[in-house]
Amino acid sequence: MNTENPGCLTGVARAVALVVVLPLRLLWDAFAFCVKQLWRWILAPVGRALGWLIHHLVVIPLRFLWEWAIVPVARALWWVIDLLLVTPLTWLWRWVLLPVLKALWWVVDLLVVTPLGWLWEYVLAPVGRAVGAAFAWAWGIAGLVSRAVGRAVGWVLWNAVGRPLAWAYRVVLTPVGHWLRTWVWAPVASAARAVRAAAREVRLALFGGPR
Repeated sequence: MNTENPGCLTGVARAVALVVVLPLRLLWDAFAFCVKQLWRWILAPVGRALGWLIHHLVVIPLRFLWEWAIVPVARALWWVIDLLLVTPLTWLWRWVLLPVLKALWWVVDLLVVTPLGWLWEYVLAPVGRAVGAAFAWAWGIAGLVSRAVGRAVGWVLWNAVGRPLAWAYRVVLTPVGHWLRTWVWAPVASAARAVRAAAREVRLALFGGPR
């Protein structure tokens, strides 16, 4: 291959590119032309026709129905509701129910709330405070009396039971216990030890000790 002539290589490359690209470009241009013609002569007219049909068959009737049927009927219904319900109820609340409720509240306040407040403030509360104070005072006095009675009962029990028992323990039981420990328990314990020692000697003499 002759690499010294770049113009020849460029011409060959362009020829190859033209052979490859030219069919693709022709197909693309043909596709674009078909789409353009399809849009121009079919899709756009059909879209405009559909828009005209929708506008004249749906939008205009709905607008007419809204303006000349739904809105007037809604206004008439609201006028009837306002005339037959809202206005009478408002008038009834303002001129009947509200005055009656105010009068009832005035009667209840006059006959129940005010007397109960007066009774609580001037009778029940003072009596409750006095009863509470009396109960607290009686509770304290009862505590003093209870402690005094407890001390008295304790003194009686000590002098009637505890002091004699203590005297008997100190004067009678303690010397008896010492005497029993010295003259009874000690000799018995010594005799028992002697018997055990004699028995052990006899056992050793008869049977011999452990080997």
